[in-house]
Amino acid sequence: MAINETLMALGDYRFSIATAALKQMQRQYAYRWADVPVLNSKPRSQFTGPELFELTMEGVIYPYYKGGFEQIDQLQAQAAKGEPLRLVDGLGNDWGLVTVRKISEQHESLRVKGKPMKITFTITLKEYHEPS
Repeated sequence: MAINETLMALGDYRFSIATAALKQMQRQYAYRWADVPVLNSKPRSQFTGPELFELTMEGVIYPYYKGGFEQIDQLQAQAAKGEPLRLVDGLGNDWGLVTVRKISEQHESLRVKGKPMKITFTITLKEYHEPS
Protein backbone atom coordinates (compact mmCIF):
# COMPACT_ATOMS: atom_id res chain seq x y z
CA MET A 1 0.00 0.00 0.00
CA ALA A 2 1.41 3.38 -0.98
CA ILE A 3 1.93 5.81 1.88
CA ASN A 4 -0.38 8.38 0.24
CA GLU A 5 -3.29 5.89 0.44
CA THR A 6 -3.13 5.78 4.24
CA LEU A 7 -5.85 7.77 5.99
CA MET A 8 -4.64 7.01 9.53
CA ALA A 9 -2.18 4.58 11.09
CA LEU A 10 -2.91 3.06 14.49
CA GLY A 11 0.16 1.13 15.59
CA ASP A 12 0.82 -1.35 12.77
CA TYR A 13 -2.69 -1.08 11.33
CA ARG A 14 -3.37 1.20 8.35
CA PHE A 15 -6.81 2.66 7.63
CA SER A 16 -7.25 3.21 3.90
CA ILE A 17 -9.81 2.90 1.12
CA ALA A 18 -8.37 -0.57 0.44
CA THR A 19 -8.80 -1.77 4.05
CA ALA A 20 -11.06 0.08 6.48
CA ALA A 21 -12.17 3.43 5.09
CA LEU A 22 -12.78 6.10 7.71
CA LYS A 23 -16.03 8.02 7.25
CA GLN A 24 -15.73 10.41 10.17
CA MET A 25 -13.76 11.20 13.30
CA GLN A 26 -14.78 13.08 16.41
CA ARG A 27 -12.30 14.31 19.00
CA GLN A 28 -13.59 15.41 22.40
CA TYR A 29 -11.80 17.48 24.98
CA ALA A 30 -12.94 17.80 28.60
CA TYR A 31 -11.70 19.95 31.46
CA ARG A 32 -11.87 19.36 35.21
CA TRP A 33 -13.21 21.94 37.61
CA ALA A 34 -13.58 21.52 41.37
CA ASP A 35 -16.17 23.45 43.34
CA VAL A 36 -14.54 24.46 46.63
CA PRO A 37 -16.95 25.20 49.50
CA VAL A 38 -16.80 28.69 50.99
CA LEU A 39 -18.37 29.44 54.38
CA ASN A 40 -21.58 31.52 54.04
CA SER A 41 -21.11 31.90 50.28
CA LYS A 42 -21.42 30.06 47.02
CA PRO A 43 -18.63 27.61 46.20
CA ARG A 44 -15.67 28.85 44.19
CA SER A 45 -14.72 26.98 41.05
CA GLN A 46 -11.08 26.05 40.58
CA PHE A 47 -9.60 24.66 37.37
CA THR A 48 -7.82 21.39 38.13
CA GLY A 49 -6.63 20.47 34.63
CA PRO A 50 -7.54 18.90 31.31
CA GLU A 51 -8.81 15.37 30.82
CA LEU A 52 -7.34 13.00 28.26
CA PHE A 53 -8.84 13.59 24.83
CA GLU A 54 -11.11 10.93 23.36
CA LEU A 55 -11.31 10.12 19.66
CA THR A 56 -14.14 8.21 18.00
CA MET A 57 -13.59 6.96 14.45
CA GLU A 58 -16.32 5.49 12.28
CA GLY A 59 -15.66 3.61 9.08
CA VAL A 60 -16.76 1.03 6.57
CA ILE A 61 -15.30 -2.15 5.09
CA TYR A 62 -16.52 -3.78 1.89
CA PRO A 63 -14.86 -7.18 2.36
CA TYR A 64 -15.65 -8.53 -1.10
CA TYR A 65 -14.38 -5.38 -2.78
CA LYS A 66 -11.11 -4.79 -0.90
CA GLY A 67 -9.64 -5.50 2.48
CA GLY A 68 -11.16 -8.88 3.18
CA PHE A 69 -12.93 -10.15 6.28
CA GLU A 70 -9.94 -9.96 8.63
CA GLN A 71 -9.82 -6.17 9.08
CA ILE A 72 -11.71 -6.08 12.40
CA ASP A 73 -9.66 -9.06 13.63
CA GLN A 74 -6.48 -7.12 12.84
CA LEU A 75 -7.76 -4.09 14.76
CA GLN A 76 -8.72 -6.29 17.71
CA ALA A 77 -5.25 -7.85 17.67
CA GLN A 78 -3.72 -4.36 17.97
CA ALA A 79 -6.04 -3.54 20.89
CA ALA A 80 -5.44 -6.89 22.61
CA LYS A 81 -1.73 -6.10 22.96
CA GLY A 82 -2.76 -3.94 25.91
CA GLU A 83 -0.22 -1.29 24.94
CA PRO A 84 -0.47 2.35 23.93
CA LEU A 85 -0.36 2.71 20.15
CA ARG A 86 1.00 5.57 18.05
CA LEU A 87 -1.66 7.37 15.98
CA VAL A 88 -0.48 9.15 12.82
CA ASP A 89 -2.64 10.68 10.10
CA GLY A 90 -2.08 10.37 6.36
CA LEU A 91 -0.22 13.70 6.27
CA GLY A 92 2.35 12.42 8.75
CA ASN A 93 0.99 14.37 11.75
CA ASP A 94 1.67 12.50 14.99
CA TRP A 95 -1.40 12.51 17.25
CA GLY A 96 0.59 10.87 20.03
CA LEU A 97 -0.01 7.67 21.93
CA VAL A 98 -3.55 6.38 22.40
CA THR A 99 -5.22 3.37 23.94
CA VAL A 100 -8.05 1.44 22.28
CA ARG A 101 -11.04 1.55 24.60
CA LYS A 102 -13.77 0.03 22.45
CA ILE A 103 -14.36 -1.53 19.03
CA SER A 104 -17.84 -2.21 17.74
CA GLU A 105 -18.86 -3.67 14.39
CA GLN A 106 -22.09 -4.12 12.48
CA HIS A 107 -22.53 -6.59 9.63
CA GLU A 108 -24.95 -5.57 6.89
CA SER A 109 -26.46 -7.24 3.81
CA LEU A 110 -25.68 -10.80 4.91
CA ARG A 111 -25.15 -13.32 2.12
CA VAL A 112 -24.19 -16.99 1.86
CA LYS A 113 -23.12 -18.48 5.21
CA GLY A 114 -23.79 -15.15 6.93
CA LYS A 115 -20.95 -13.29 5.22
CA PRO A 116 -21.66 -9.54 5.12
CA MET A 117 -21.38 -7.39 2.03
CA LYS A 118 -20.66 -4.40 4.26
CA ILE A 119 -19.15 -4.01 7.73
CA THR A 120 -19.42 -0.71 9.59
CA PHE A 121 -17.30 -0.12 12.67
CA THR A 122 -16.65 2.37 15.44
CA ILE A 123 -13.41 2.59 17.40
CA THR A 124 -13.03 4.64 20.56
CA LEU A 125 -9.51 5.76 21.45
CA LYS A 126 -8.26 7.71 24.43
CA GLU A 127 -5.08 9.73 24.74
CA TYR A 128 -2.33 7.99 26.69
CA HIS A 129 -0.40 10.12 29.13
CA GLU A 130 3.04 8.78 29.97
CA PRO A 131 3.54 8.67 33.78
CA SER A 132 6.29 11.01 34.96
